[in-house]
Amino acid sequence: MPFWGIIERGEGVHQKQLPILLIVENDVLLRLVTASNLRELGFEVFEAADAAEAVTVLNTIAVDVVLSDTGIPGKMDGFALARWVRERQLDTRIILSSTAKQSLGEAAEYATLLAKPYADAEVQKLLRRMLLH
Repeated sequence: MPFWGIIERGEGVHQKQLPILLIVENDVLLRLVTASNLRELGFEVFEAADAAEAVTVLNTIAVDVVLSDTGIPGKMDGFALARWVRERQLDTRIILSSTAKQSLGEAAEYATLLAKPYADAEVQKLLRRMLLH
């Protein structure tokens, strides 16, 4: 059963709407594995290799959580993408991931840092905290 559980309505029991995640990661293998694991947990997952692809997705659908590498290629890195999401006041939670020991700086106000390499359990715990509280 997905970790966000079920809710009862009327005579039946229905699952809550699937949380929608956007993974922004230029490491194809990491992106595919993370997306696959999160789909198994019941998330609807969209993928982007860079910020330009992410912006296209974010302009099209409402996303609950963006999980972005800080070092994505292109005109916008992960920090710039997080600022873009915040400036548009999207109701989207932001997780920034990085292999480097770095500070979120101003992004600490609106993003959470996830150190790479990360385990599935870490991602699940963070998502649970972000989506259920």
